[in-house]
Amino acid sequence: MPQISVIMPVYNVASYLPRCMESIINQTWKDFELICIDDGSTDSSSRILDDYAKKDSRIKVIHKENTGYGRTMNTGIKYAVGEYIAIIESDDFAEPEMLDKLYQAALVSGADIVKGNHFNHVEGQDSFCDWLSGFPKNQLINSRVFPHLLGKADTIWTCLYRRRFLLENQIWFHETPGASFQDISFAEQGWLWAETVYLIEDPLLHYRKDNLDSSMHNPEKVFCVFEEYEWLEEKFSGYWKSHPKIENYFAAAKYEDYFRHYQRVAPPYQYALLTRLADSLKRDVQKGRVNEEAFSPQVWNDIRTILQNKNRFFQATAKDRRDLRLSQCGFHNADMYEKAWLHTLASFPQVVIYGAGQVGKKLAETLAKNGIRIDRFVVTHKEQGQDEYNGIPIAELQETAGLADTCAIIIAVTEGSQYELYKNLMEYRFQTIFRVDEVMRRLMQKAE
Repeated sequence: MPQISVIMPVYNVASYLPRCMESIINQTWKDFELICIDDGSTDSSSRILDDYAKKDSRIKVIHKENTGYGRTMNTGIKYAVGEYIAIIESDDFAEPEMLDKLYQAALVSGADIVKGNHFNHVEGQDSFCDWLSGFPKNQLINSRVFPHLLGKADTIWTCLYRRRFLLENQIWFHETPGASFQDISFAEQGWLWAETVYLIEDPLLHYRKDNLDSSMHNPEKVFCVFEEYEWLEEKFSGYWKSHPKIENYFAAAKYEDYFRHYQRVAPPYQYALLTRLADSLKRDVQKGRVNEEAFSPQVWNDIRTILQNKNRFFQATAKDRRDLRLSQCGFHNADMYEKAWLHTLASFPQVVIYGAGQVGKKLAETLAKNGIRIDRFVVTHKEQGQDEYNGIPIAELQETAGLADTCAIIIAVTEGSQYELYKNLMEYRFQTIFRVDEVMRRLMQKAE
């Protein structure tokens, strides 16, 4: 049996795959098996894998229907026979001595998890990422002594996991179809259960950050990072009762990850992600899970800013959307894609439409078809007999001011009138304001 089982998930990465494969088969450590799980690729990835397997008996290729990352990775773990499991993503590539250095560290330490640093790889250029800075190297530690380890949950590569440790603690990937960021929940399980962790300084892998097909650019993946942490919170609900300090550090790790994704996600989705983050933060504050001691100073400062004024934080930190209307009017969803925007609206307890004319009524009908309930229409001055439309009440703006902190309000009038209505909302301190823009018009056209 090989000492190491290397698991490689593959889905439509033909342009990157050969370099990744070469980096593994040419490792200085030779005693390994490479398990490649083809998750229903539709490009030439399947053929590339089969060609390599014909030339190297250490390569095992599993072709299966597309079921998503979580089940793909669990399939690899179930097939693995090595004492240790390593993971490599098929668009990255390894240093020649990666497996050798990790295995030697595992022999010396006997640890459940061994981990090294990495390079960030962008457009052919590498930069050293000291991801493990601040943690002791070459000695045994765990998350109960160094709880900030929980903040290092988005890199499951450059690791060796003892296979027996994973199986005994039932550490598996979350199998939600179509989801992403399932590496985070896997890594967090490892940090929480590991009795012994051993870190080394060496950078061992080139992490590709210029793959435009990654989850950071996919509107359907915007909220997956939240879903992974929510799944973990439920899974470890009993664990927190006996480890309240670890729960605080877990919450801090969660928000550090949320902020990382807010900074990395494509510009059109930033406001949607920030809205979900702020809602989660309010719940955690109410539960007493947000403790300054567990946060880095920068993240704690961001937390405080968002709690005070989410929109001010957005205006200070959002990426350039190259839309002059954003700076002229302060609207925050000019480029937001449909799915991200609908997800955002669904997270609010009330959704209000400002404008009960033709545009507002059409918008209400469209949102209803997409499962969004409208709490009310709002107008600046209500005309006599203007009480409801299709069962939805119509109220004056001043009567709705009590919802300013909690509702999502959408300005639904012709574009020339939007700015005046926006100023009215600012006077009543409404926090989350959207408007009918190109995205909403496209959504409304689809509903016709």
